[in-house]
Amino acid sequence: MNSAVGVAMCEIRDKRKSPLWARATLVSSLVTIGQVAHAVTIDLPANAELTSTVNVELQYDDNVFLSRESPQDDWLTRVSPSMSLEREGDATSFFGGLTITRGNYRNGTRQNFNDYAGNVEWQWRAASLLQVHTSASYSDVAQSILGSQDGGLDPVLLEAERTRRPSAEVSLVFGRQGGKFQGILRQGKQKNEFDDSTRDFSADYSTISASYSVSSRFTAGVQVSDTKLDYGDIAGVPARDSDETVLMATAEYRLPKTQLLVRAGRLDREFAPGVRENFTGPRWDILVTWSPRSYSTLSFTTGKNIQESVGVADFVDVKSNVVSWTHQWTGRLSSSLAYSQTSGEFVGTNRSDDVVRSNFTLRYQPMEWLGLSIGAVNVENRTTLSDIDIETNRYILGIEAPL
Repeated sequence: MNSAVGVAMCEIRDKRKSPLWARATLVSSLVTIGQVAHAVTIDLPANAELTSTVNVELQYDDNVFLSRESPQDDWLTRVSPSMSLEREGDATSFFGGLTITRGNYRNGTRQNFNDYAGNVEWQWRAASLLQVHTSASYSDVAQSILGSQDGGLDPVLLEAERTRRPSAEVSLVFGRQGGKFQGILRQGKQKNEFDDSTRDFSADYSTISASYSVSSRFTAGVQVSDTKLDYGDIAGVPARDSDETVLMATAEYRLPKTQLLVRAGRLDREFAPGVRENFTGPRWDILVTWSPRSYSTLSFTTGKNIQESVGVADFVDVKSNVVSWTHQWTGRLSSSLAYSQTSGEFVGTNRSDDVVRSNFTLRYQPMEWLGLSIGAVNVENRTTLSDIDIETNRYILGIEAPL
């Protein structure tokens, strides 16, 4: 667990999200950052701001290598300085952020590491009915057990080794801000690189989405996306390249304390003729958010999607349930709790996995410029490939302060 700023920069978003899901993710991220960010902001010429912060964490990890047999434990110190540059103009806006993390194992159980995460975003309001967005991001992390959510659903794979994910996107947004209709065209590319190069793949995607506010409480929409997946070749393994098309209807219903988001539709994945069996099936996800008080929010997400696999499988057919609760106890004390169950069938093989994740964080701000946190993460992975489960527990003490 890094600081909220670091997590926000590290996030690799699902580039095929609908406007409704993108809006919900953004609101959630802003709330989290607002609770724990303790940074120095420097005003620069041309209405620009430079912000910096540093997060220091002491972690105890009881399974450093995510091993099924003879797990090894160690203490890990993570130092994560973050910097961001932001400028807001009359017609354009810019944001750039970078987080560098240095990890040191006290007993040398695993090699020390550097992680990198950065993103750049530029927006141009070309007219009252047209906006242009461009963005690029890069993450390079030594290990990932929580992963990046897809439509609010957790991933089924644990990444024990280093992953690198560069991406870029251009989008056009049509419709007046705050108006009833909004349309979005997206074109982007994401690469996924691993220490095992046979897992490398890239995704080129195009998305068209539109939404219409029927009333102040109800918004309906539709989303169509096409993604071309390009894998590296493995000797003796049928080609995994494919073309994926997703058609989904979206709906959002809002009450003063409750929000309901629903996406449902069909996913088609086509492989080269005679290489692998084509797939057609449902894709759906539901998010319910309840805020009985302005300082307390309970969220539940459930759904079904497909995720990319390792090795010879066509893909992973995934079902996931995620529940989370954030609460601001006082002006200085807040907490967050999350629990998820994710199951995946590796289509084309006899493998299936079940992953259970839970994490808790308690944050305290004794002074305006200082943030303290304590937390715990537990992950369990069961697979039909082995009778021995993977389990890891991490206990974290963090300090965040201006840089």
